Amino acid sequence: MRYDLPAARPSTRASIAPLGLCLLLSASCKDGKDPAGTDSADTASPGLDVSERLGPGEVRAGVVRAEAALFGGASAEGQLGDYKLYNDRVQLIVQAPRPGSYYEDAGGGIIDVDLVRPEGEPGRDVVDELMVMVGLGRICEADSVEVLADGSDGEAAVLRVTGHLAPMTLITGTLESDSVVPEREGTVVTDITLTPDSHLVLLETTVTWQDQETAVQLGDFGMLAFDVASSWHPGRGLDGDGDADGSWLGVVGFGNEVSVALMSRDEPFPRSAIQDILSEVGPVLSGFGSSVTLAEGDTLSTTRYLGVGPDPATLSAEWNAVRGVGTTSVGGTVLTEAGDPVAGARVTLLDDAGLPETLAFTDAAGAWTAEVTAGSPVAVATGRGEARFLDLPAGAGWLGPYAASEPAALALASMESGASGAPFAEGYGVGEALEASVATTHTLTAPGQITVDTGDGLPFVLEVAFASGDPVSADPALVPGRPSGRAALGWSRDGSVTVAVEPGDYELLVHRGLTWETWSGSVSVASGEEITASASLEQAYAPEGAVVFDPHSHAAPSGDGGIPMSHRLIVHAANGVQVHVGTDHDHIADYRPLLAPLGLEGVLASVVGNEVSPVLRGHMNVYPLEPQRELPNNGAVAWWEGVEDTESLVAEMWEMGGGAGVVQLNHPLDSGVLEAANYDLDAGVIGTPDRYTEAFTAIEVLNDGHYADYLPFFLDLVNRGQVVTPVGVSDAHGYGGVGQSVTWLAVGHSDPAALTDAEVTAAMDARATVVSRGPYVELTAEGAWAPGQTLEGPVTVKLAVFAPSWMDVDAVDVLRDGEVVDTLEVSGTEGGERLRVEVLLEPEVDASYTFVARGDAALSPVSPGDTAWAITSPVFVDVDGGGWESPLPPLQLGN
Repeated sequence: MRYDLPAARPSTRASIAPLGLCLLLSASCKDGKDPAGTDSADTASPGLDVSERLGPGEVRAGVVRAEAALFGGASAEGQLGDYKLYNDRVQLIVQAPRPGSYYEDAGGGIIDVDLVRPEGEPGRDVVDELMVMVGLGRICEADSVEVLADGSDGEAAVLRVTGHLAPMTLITGTLESDSVVPEREGTVVTDITLTPDSHLVLLETTVTWQDQETAVQLGDFGMLAFDVASSWHPGRGLDGDGDADGSWLGVVGFGNEVSVALMSRDEPFPRSAIQDILSEVGPVLSGFGSSVTLAEGDTLSTTRYLGVGPDPATLSAEWNAVRGVGTTSVGGTVLTEAGDPVAGARVTLLDDAGLPETLAFTDAAGAWTAEVTAGSPVAVATGRGEARFLDLPAGAGWLGPYAASEPAALALASMESGASGAPFAEGYGVGEALEASVATTHTLTAPGQITVDTGDGLPFVLEVAFASGDPVSADPALVPGRPSGRAALGWSRDGSVTVAVEPGDYELLVHRGLTWETWSGSVSVASGEEITASASLEQAYAPEGAVVFDPHSHAAPSGDGGIPMSHRLIVHAANGVQVHVGTDHDHIADYRPLLAPLGLEGVLASVVGNEVSPVLRGHMNVYPLEPQRELPNNGAVAWWEGVEDTESLVAEMWEMGGGAGVVQLNHPLDSGVLEAANYDLDAGVIGTPDRYTEAFTAIEVLNDGHYADYLPFFLDLVNRGQVVTPVGVSDAHGYGGVGQSVTWLAVGHSDPAALTDAEVTAAMDARATVVSRGPYVELTAEGAWAPGQTLEGPVTVKLAVFAPSWMDVDAVDVLRDGEVVDTLEVSGTEGGERLRVEVLLEPEVDASYTFVARGDAALSPVSPGDTAWAITSPVFVDVDGGGWESPLPPLQLGN
């Protein structure tokens, strides 16, 4: 019989290009090519220093000639030769006409945006790219960027970007067709103006049409780092499903670090199909005007503002002032019941319809101000925060994969020593709604603090759950939701972590991955109380010669990543992972410089990789790599610029690794290669050969707990002689799902600090893996690691199964050529070794053997939605010593 599989669960994996976008664009026609670009005109004043700090009344524009002029953040990518526009409040970088990183390399876009910060405070850029779009999928590609006014005369500073229309390569590449974005000719001129003492950057764009009559919408397309910021729009606040009035569109840093907004000067952004479709692409901030039909010689202009401020209220106040809209001043303080100020609280101002109009943050004295248009405004204060606590010093910055060396060094130093930054209230709960006045006083209950210490200095995860359910029902438009339904979550780097919670009764759970026992406890905490709990964690078992390996996860560099790079490493280490592989979508990001500042170099290794993500061909990882800093995206394959076939694409991937390393098929039936290639499992036929390749060395058998769909294809590949390495991965895009789906990789030792890329490659080439959603399966022959090896038969292997006491393991199925031939019962519930037996493998003809450990009970309390499951890489038994032969014929390539 074939191995019995449970029903597959639906995946929640995000795609960088939605079906709706593909369907809409596939109706377009006419082939198009990019016009040739020209060099930028550098008309900046010779010697103008755009790295000097400015005071009130000053503004500057010029070419970046020193790294001191650049700033950091999750999305920072400015380089020498780009253009800077800034005053004493805000700063931005405009990309010169050069190849850039992220998905669109056209110059002329705004690529970095931030407040001007005190010396020593790391930058907080959240803008990947912000560019002019003329109709869906048609952008402005810069021919020149010039300084019209450098601001040295005390007047406004102005940059002018002049360019031509070009197709958005993310769209044409996604659909592998130049015809989906019809070629149109036109000139686009954008003036970017900043005045002294302003938080608003004026954007004025004029398109001169030079083509056939066409209906277009003119606007801006921006991709942002939603791993460190959330959207905040008038009319819906934080609620992404609410109805926005379109008056302006914005984002706020999760910890009040920065606020950015796109604002229409004259009329609200109308709801449009373009905006709705682009919002599905990923972390997009876009605003478009009404549709207008242009004929040859027509011009179309639009005026809007890019706001950069400490809070949305600062931006909306200035925006209303420049438009001449009348407002009323409101303000007040947020205090504790003891009268102490609450710094970093959020105060949402509601309009007469009860919808969010703007959002203010309190300062160190608990004070806030705002300008509102509502006749009877209402204010709601909260200091709950995100309820996610990482063991980092206050003010720790964000590292981006393309930040210049000086801003990157500042961010790394802040992770070790901390830095100044915006205040952010956490654990204070939600206040009542009050009529807003010039002296509104909100009262919040001061939190209690829970510190958990394991006493061993090692990373761990802390889950804080409500003992009797969440006592507060909060409006999602005003207050961030609870993380995974918990009151709080914490991740420790060094054996201790502190979380702030509302007063109440809580259940604590501490865990550290699959090889450790858990600890639980109950606490009651009062307002202002500090409680310390000692949590003793015992290691259930410690395999020698292998490391816990996760060769697929994401963070900030991925468009759908929901976690900063530093947090990704801390979360991996806390969940017991020993080797992280950075496989961000279409970006080569080097996490290794983070290890030392985070204090993780002794417990976690990081391998540089890349997930190549062509939508029509399936996602694939390649690792280990070395970043090529001189190339866009550090040398990642730009598949969106054109793919001939999957074979040639994978050849480029192998070149990235210098002809060595690992190419891995990810989630092979869910945005995966086997699905794209129409792999017929029953017939052994590839239905679409140009979307298939045999040049891969590994395949995911377990992805984020899912294996039922993938395993039959892996077994079929092996049976047909395509012997590849099975892996288990988290494919994590956020804070959850790490540490439960892993790969045990036999590298000959168990020390992450000593691990080399060569050892990773060698172990993967040797297929030396055990894939696990829980237990560890030890399989040896004559004292040596057996999974992945070819042995002359008959041969006796020694099998052992290990698990902590919270994990149920009932049996081990022995599979020969993918079919169950024996089942071994596992008994006992103590942590550690659960089974140790010898198994004689004596097939009559060559065969492969895999061993599957499984359990029926949920993996509570760590992963209650899963049951135990693990599979070894096959052992190949060669009966006659003439080399192992597969039982089935090779895959056939269909027409």
